Amino acid sequence: MTADPPPIVIPDRATAEDDLAPSSLLGASRGRRAAWAGGVGTVIEYYDYSLFGFLIVTISPLFFPASDPAAALMSGLMLFATGFLLRPIGGLIFGRIGDRYGRKQALLATLLSMGLASTAIGLLPTYETIGVWATVLLVLVRSVQGLSAGGELGGSMTFIAESSSVSKRGANGAASAIGITVGYSVAGVTVGLISFALPTEQFGSWGWRIPFLLTLPLCLYCLWLRSRSEETLSPTAARSRRGALRRLLSDDGRGLALTSLASIAVNGTCYIGLSYLSVHLIQVLTLPQTAVYWIVVVAMMTSGGASFLAGRISDRVGLMTVTRTGMIVFAVIAVPAFAAMSTGNLVAVLVAYIALMSTAMAAAAPVLASVPMLFRTEHRYTGTALGWNIGAVTAGATTPLVAFWLVEQTDSPISPAGVCLIAAVLGVVITFPIRRHLEHRASH
Repeated sequence: MTADPPPIVIPDRATAEDDLAPSSLLGASRGRRAAWAGGVGTVIEYYDYSLFGFLIVTISPLFFPASDPAAALMSGLMLFATGFLLRPIGGLIFGRIGDRYGRKQALLATLLSMGLASTAIGLLPTYETIGVWATVLLVLVRSVQGLSAGGELGGSMTFIAESSSVSKRGANGAASAIGITVGYSVAGVTVGLISFALPTEQFGSWGWRIPFLLTLPLCLYCLWLRSRSEETLSPTAARSRRGALRRLLSDDGRGLALTSLASIAVNGTCYIGLSYLSVHLIQVLTLPQTAVYWIVVVAMMTSGGASFLAGRISDRVGLMTVTRTGMIVFAVIAVPAFAAMSTGNLVAVLVAYIALMSTAMAAAAPVLASVPMLFRTEHRYTGTALGWNIGAVTAGATTPLVAFWLVEQTDSPISPAGVCLIAAVLGVVITFPIRRHLEHRASH
């Protein structure tokens, strides 16, 4: 397999054409600062968002009472999917803010709304207290989380890409992927510690609320940190009214389509580990809940390191080369990894989880660095957020549901590997048109 040519080598004149802020000299230190600000905000966003996934087994019976535990869990997974359904709308809302008023303003808004929504979950009364209104309130708050998440990752990707030189875009862009894994890791550590410290009855009664309530101080700190970052959109571009959806579709429809397909591949591979495997290990394989939380934490931390390494390598050999290789490896190991986990041996489960997550996130990191540059500046935030979230709805929302449904239908704990294979094949195929489109954008 030959290395790609420099994947997004945009000539120096592109800085002026793209209307980046005049003060934004794309130096190494500025790119690192942007990666830090974008990545730390993403940590909090995905800490908040992943808590629901970690605690879904505990929360579902409290808000979706049913005689069949599997039915209650299925309701919880459907609510998890509902949060995804609102992501494209969130991408449009916050994307418009980011393209009209600046990337920083939109990213501050996503962080604040996610933090307040997560804190609210920790305060909600349960079904036993107020009946169906508890379910309604949980759906509403989860919807706010979905809208917020719809604007966060696309904005972070855009902000970091615009702040980075071409030679460092892969390494800096990996901060978004690292932020996701660190957010999940911190959530897992928090849930694991509380689960370990409290008796099972107390954890299920009120202990699950603590991780949500911790969101507020973390959010305030990250708001302060992100407020100190440098805006990448110039006043000239911010005054432009060309960020409307109609212009996005006419000017960058191909970029939108490619971003959506890339997102389907990345979400289809990553959300097996990010959302489903903890449910699989606890509900299907009946492994100890606390042990599963710590396995998830170790796997997430390892995959963050894999993302960083993939970003660094991609700056040398080509972004799409690294993604393509990662997707091929993921497809090869999917079935053996699920077979190893089905043994129930905790060491085998840990190794398999690490292998799946590290490969998936290593393949994802260069994509996160690439897709913002498929769009023109005036609707880059909107295009990135909307395209990515179309893919998130298509694959991220459905992956846990489909995987759980496959196990229920086939009674085979290995069956979710089929979802992995389909997503990975798409991931390999989509790297070729993305590379061509990036080269086309670089030459015009």
